[in-house]
Amino acid sequence: MSETDALKHIRLVLVEPKQPGNIGSVARAMKNMGLSRLYLVNPADHTCGDARAMAHGSGDILYGATVVDSLAEALTGTSLVVGTSHRLRRGFNSLHPPSEAAKQLIALPPGMEGAIVFGREENGFTNDELHMCQMITRVPSAVLYPSLNLSQATVIYGYELFQAVHTAPEPTDRDLAPHDEIETMYGHIQVGLDKLGFVARHNPRTFMNSIRRIFDRTQLERRDVATIHQIFRQIDRFVSRHGIDTTSHTQIETEDEEL
Repeated sequence: MSETDALKHIRLVLVEPKQPGNIGSVARAMKNMGLSRLYLVNPADHTCGDARAMAHGSGDILYGATVVDSLAEALTGTSLVVGTSHRLRRGFNSLHPPSEAAKQLIALPPGMEGAIVFGREENGFTNDELHMCQMITRVPSAVLYPSLNLSQATVIYGYELFQAVHTAPEPTDRDLAPHDEIETMYGHIQVGLDKLGFVARHNPRTFMNSIRRIFDRTQLERRDVATIHQIFRQIDRFVSRHGIDTTSHTQIETEDEEL
């Protein structure tokens, strides 16, 4: 299998890129590193002259890009989502180097898809968008606040993926849960906690993000997601049969604002 074929299960996602030239440059970098699947979330015109000029020889990737309206749509069907960030934000798991992300993406079981996601040129991701990623990575730099453009970052991650094709272990046969099924699981957890009258001391969104952080430390299989659903279906049935006096549960609190 060629390196290009080995990378076909990996999509590269740009969130709301504003500069057509940046999109073209990313397409060119992808072509050089054997990547071929570009997803664009609410992009600028990616087929205009500036984009075509910067793409130079990678028009197939540029014109073949999948354009979607939301990051959630871009990630549908993926089993491992890698977000890129130059800094660790409070409440998120630790940052990993690109090499580690590449190894995990290459080691995905056959039939499973992965994604590397880049944020906006000016301000990156929102916290909600970053919480959609199971792994967060950072390119090490000699300066505190590095200034890599999208194409430079693409080359770095593409190179690590290209190298990982030759060094990663054989893919496992684990039945990893797709991104959309995991998001549905989180929704079920939130509804179940609401039915129980659970109230976190601080922002409820912060508590749910802490739950995400726990699960993001492992790659959930479909049976894991099914187990969580089974637990919360029992909660649903209990509340339906017996009811919950939410006024007596408003004092249920967590002890740590970030957990």
